Amino acid sequence: MNNNSSKCALDHFLEAGQKGEINEANILYIVENMNIAAIETTIWALEWAVAELINNPEVQTKLRAEIDTVLGPGVQVTEADTHKLPYLQAVIKETLRLRTIVPCLLPHMNLNEAKLGGYDIPAQSRVLVNAWRLANDPAQWKRPEEFRPERFMEEESKVEANGNDLKYIPFGVGRRSCPGIVIAMPVLGITLGHLVQNFELLPPPGQSKIDTTENTGQFAMRILKHSTVVLKPRST
Repeated sequence: MNNNSSKCALDHFLEAGQKGEINEANILYIVENMNIAAIETTIWALEWAVAELINNPEVQTKLRAEIDTVLGPGVQVTEADTHKLPYLQAVIKETLRLRTIVPCLLPHMNLNEAKLGGYDIPAQSRVLVNAWRLANDPAQWKRPEEFRPERFMEEESKVEANGNDLKYIPFGVGRRSCPGIVIAMPVLGITLGHLVQNFELLPPPGQSKIDTTENTGQFAMRILKHSTVVLKPRST
């Protein structure tokens, strides 16, 4: 998914409005909900990423070193810079793999009867794809239970978040994939980049790690207990 794909979706809404199929209020409602959904899930992903960086200080140190080396002292991360920081991208992708925000994606429906893996799927069935399981399958991933961004720079270097490999589809895949990817990936990159280059991320006082117990919600995978983390300014 790229910016052009997102524009195409909006073009369809506008075209439907011109044909009288939906009115202006409907268009605004759709766009507003797309933005809310993208922003809210991005915040949840950011919570997971911060927790993993705190619980894996060696990853945080390595990410900070990359930013300092590539950008230089005092140069703040911009959106364009995030594409120059492969380890930052790997941290984001690993967060979305291990902590797939919407584990079963959004439900879909097949209009016609179909066959899949020897099973008959009646027409108009609600279809859910367990994206989390695909991204954490030991048969497909090396030590999937570990938070290891290096995998996306080593054995899985060609796997992207846009669904180019069906074992990793945090935003779905195809024409009905989540358009929020065009918001989530840049926002995660800029925010994490700024946090790590300006602060040392630490657990709450008296704790050695963040509690990453998951909630039991059916729609989204979120941290069950929120923590107030420590942001220690880096010495200059």
